[in-house]
Formats: sequence, C-alpha cells, structure tokens
Amino acid sequence: MNKKASKTEIIKIISKILKMTPAQLVKIDNYTKMKNWDSLAHLDILSALDSRLYNKINKIKNISQIMSIKKILSILKKKSLISD
Repeated sequence: MNKKASKTEIIKIISKILKMTPAQLVKIDNYTKMKNWDSLAHLDILSALDSRLYNKINKIKNISQIMSIKKILSILKKKSLISD
C-alpha cells in the first residue's frame, strides 16, 4: 500500500470529478473558470483527495480555499503527501 499519490493520480481524481480530461484541467488550472465546478464539486474533490491521502488533507490549513490545481499540487508536495 503506497501512502503517497502521484501528481498524475491527483490530477486524474480531480479531472474525473469535474468531467474533464487531465490536459484540460491542467491548462485551465483555476476551478472557478471550469464549467463543471461548483461548491459541491469542490467538496467532492476535497473528500476524494482526503480519502486517497488517508485523511491527511483535512489537516492542511486553508486547503478548501485553494482554487488552483498547481497550488494544490505544490502544497501536497511540500507536505510530502505526493511524489513526482
């Protein structure tokens, strides 16, 4: 069981929830500019990431306010929750 997720895996999780391709997700990068994003989708994303990262995402301060894929990946990497 690998506790760390890869960047690719995180992007796939988010893109599935937002019904986008990973390439589209990375290109747009901002949730508020995505057609399928709303507050419920945002909660789904946080819940899915928390589940995949073994309930460690809820300990990250202000994670729910971050609206950028790049920023989320950066924070998860700093917290050693994802690998390259």
